[in-house]
Amino acid sequence: MSAGKAPPVHQRLISRRSTLEMLADMEMEPGATWRMQLLKPGELIPAAEVEDWDWLPSSAAESESGLALFTRTVAPSGPEVLMALAPPFPIGQSGDFSEFSTLEQLVQQAQTVAIILLRLGRYSFGIAEDEKLIVHKTGGRYVKNRQRKGGQSASRFVRNREKAIQELFDQVAEVARSRIEAHEGHIDWLAFGGDRNVILQFLKRLTLPNDLSDRIAPWRVPVERPGIHELERAVTSVWSCRVWERPLN
Repeated sequence: MSAGKAPPVHQRLISRRSTLEMLADMEMEPGATWRMQLLKPGELIPAAEVEDWDWLPSSAAESESGLALFTRTVAPSGPEVLMALAPPFPIGQSGDFSEFSTLEQLVQQAQTVAIILLRLGRYSFGIAEDEKLIVHKTGGRYVKNRQRKGGQSASRFVRNREKAIQELFDQVAEVARSRIEAHEGHIDWLAFGGDRNVILQFLKRLTLPNDLSDRIAPWRVPVERPGIHELERAVTSVWSCRVWERPLN
C-alpha cells in the first residue's frame, strides 16, 4: 500500500439484532449528535456531499435497498462522516433525520420471505416468517459438470446436460409453487442464494408463482451447498444489514 493511501473498505454483514443494538449504542454515545441521511434505491448522494463519501465502494453506492449515511458531531470537533448501512429490504422514505427510529422501524418490520438456494445439482426451498424458518425442502438432480470432447458425443453430452438442468429447474419451480400455494399467508419477498449464473438461467426459463418475479429481495445470499443448515444461515443473512465504515487515514 502506498504512503497516504487509505486502506480498502470492506463490507460487513451484521444480523438484525446486532444492527438494532449498534444503533441503540450510537444514539447513547455521550456528547454525540447524529445526522442520518436515508436514500431510497436509485437515489444519489447529494452532489455537494459526494466528496465526503467518495471512499464508499460501488457495492454501497449502488445498493438496491437504498442507503443510510451516518455523520457524527462531537463538540468541539466538526461533523465527521462515519459509516454507510444498506438495510435488507428497500428504504421507502428518504430524508435527513437526527434520530434512528425510521431505520429501526424498517429493520424491525415483520416480513415473510420465500428463499431459493440453487446450485447445479442441488437446491433448497424455504419460507421464513419474521426470521423464523417455518417451511423447508431440499432436493436435487444430478447434472454433469465436465464437457466431453469429440463431435457427436460432445453434442449429445450438451443436450443431455441441458435436459438435466431444465429438469432441475422444473423441480425447483414445482416445489416453490406447491409450498407457496400451501402457505396460508402473503409472501413479501423472494430471496435467492447460490450460483449467480444458475439463478439467472432459472429466472429466464421459468415463471415464478404469485408474481414473485417482481418482488425479488435486493441481496443474494452466499451459499456453499444448499441444505437445511445453509437454509438456516440464509434466513439470518436475508434479514442482515450491510455496513461500510470509513477507513482511518
